[in-house]
Amino acid sequence: MTKYIKNSLLFVIPLLVYALFIVVIDPFNYLNAKSIIDGSLKEEISLHIEPHLYKMIKYENDPKKNIVIGDSRSNGLYYHFDQERWSNLSYGGASLKEIIQSFWYAAERENLDSVVIGINLMLYNKYNKRFWVEETVSRKSNFFSYAFNHYTFQSSIKLVNSYFSDEANPVETPEVHKDSVELAKREFWKMKLLETDKFFRRVEYPDEYFQQLKEISEYCEARNMSLIFWIPPTHVDYQNALEKYSLEEHNRMFLDDIRSLGDLYDFNFESSLTQEYDNFRDPVHFTYDIGKTIHKEIIDGSPQNSLFYPVVKRSE
Repeated sequence: MTKYIKNSLLFVIPLLVYALFIVVIDPFNYLNAKSIIDGSLKEEISLHIEPHLYKMIKYENDPKKNIVIGDSRSNGLYYHFDQERWSNLSYGGASLKEIIQSFWYAAERENLDSVVIGINLMLYNKYNKRFWVEETVSRKSNFFSYAFNHYTFQSSIKLVNSYFSDEANPVETPEVHKDSVELAKREFWKMKLLETDKFFRRVEYPDEYFQQLKEISEYCEARNMSLIFWIPPTHVDYQNALEKYSLEEHNRMFLDDIRSLGDLYDFNFESSLTQEYDNFRDPVHFTYDIGKTIHKEIIDGSPQNSLFYPVVKRSE
């Protein structure tokens, strides 16, 4: 019996020590308590390691009535919103499934006023199915799941290393010549143009996703909530690269569907904005300044670089 107790303690004590370690560090603010680690450092490290877990817990701790949802383009747009009044549930590489789940995650926790959803043809596809939001909900369902997953462990170790690092001797970042930066951008630009098969080789109408978006639209309308969709701009190089896929009919159905759900700002067509190379970091991601322009058009309701479609409800 004594041997059994000793063996049990050998197993339990390390777990308790680790759990206490997570309580003290709490890299994603699951416990929402004072921590020895500064919040800005957590945002710098934990947000980068697992943005879904960081943002969903942040929303649960401090829900706002206005939310921005989407992929990396919406994430970039969010920086121009009043962050005292708006929350960000956008994730790089997000699927439409994750966007829908993120809306309901927010709606279950707050009486929303305004919802801005970034959507594009790449997402409007039956085969676009990434499900990290589901996994994140599972990871944060209880303290055990939160503490004993590799993202929490990885973030905690990096936070501790950073906390105790010698900040008096920072590593100098070598100066990079602007010609080298431009060359790297052009090479990455070419690579992105070659990635279109990954998203458009197999495209099929997303019946289930449309019905789920329709439920969101009906929910917002019943509660007098503002629901705005926007289609991010891509450079004309990228628009031209999609011509070989014959997506005209699919794009028409996509636009008709979204216009029936909420107000729509479409920035993705050939224009002075999308023709300008310097407006983009790569063919699908706009610069900070263009994000400011997009934000102003959406918030002020003043389309200049976009095509605005007020919602047109379909008759059943």
